[in-house]
Amino acid sequence: MTSLMPGAGLLPIPTPNPLTTVSTISLGVSLSSLGAIPAAALDPNIATLGEIPQPPLMGNVDPSKIDEIRRTVYVGNLNSQTTTADQLLEFFKQVGEVKFVRMAGDETQPTRFAFVEFADQNSVPRALAFNGVMFGDRPLKINHSNNAIVKPPEMTPQAAAKELEEVMKRVREAQSFISAAIEPGWLHSTSLCNDFLGCF
Repeated sequence: MTSLMPGAGLLPIPTPNPLTTVSTISLGVSLSSLGAIPAAALDPNIATLGEIPQPPLMGNVDPSKIDEIRRTVYVGNLNSQTTTADQLLEFFKQVGEVKFVRMAGDETQPTRFAFVEFADQNSVPRALAFNGVMFGDRPLKINHSNNAIVKPPEMTPQAAAKELEEVMKRVREAQSFISAAIEPGWLHSTSLCNDFLGCF
């Protein structure tokens, strides 16, 4: 288990503040005029969640990513020099099952940010309740994410089999080399001479 930074130990889960879904900005500007799309228009399952308020989705959202976005939080104001993905994973496990953590931002800047994706949307309000909690030497800034986490591409079974075959070939070559090295007279082996040392 990775230890957390001083002051960033596991905390009791605070009671979340009641969240409300905002349909207009306080200036009276409709979010739809700013490119926001009501979540229920893109994903009818969102309406059935009821008790989990969600902000409207902005702009061109891939409908296949809506569920991931709704299970993801943005975590800002992280110390660039001391905060790791493992620490965030351990910290947010107290909220719910974490599927993925992705650190982002420039490592040379004083602060970075991250995205934390949970296994289910019920963890998001509990995570949002940690907004302002000290994590190391900085207060966390936690908000709903506007994006899904960009994950590494998955390998096709054929590509994985080919990579495994290449690795096993290198392992067999290394085993042959080691076996030949510990046997007496290994330099006189023609195949070893040709394969590894060249003929001299």
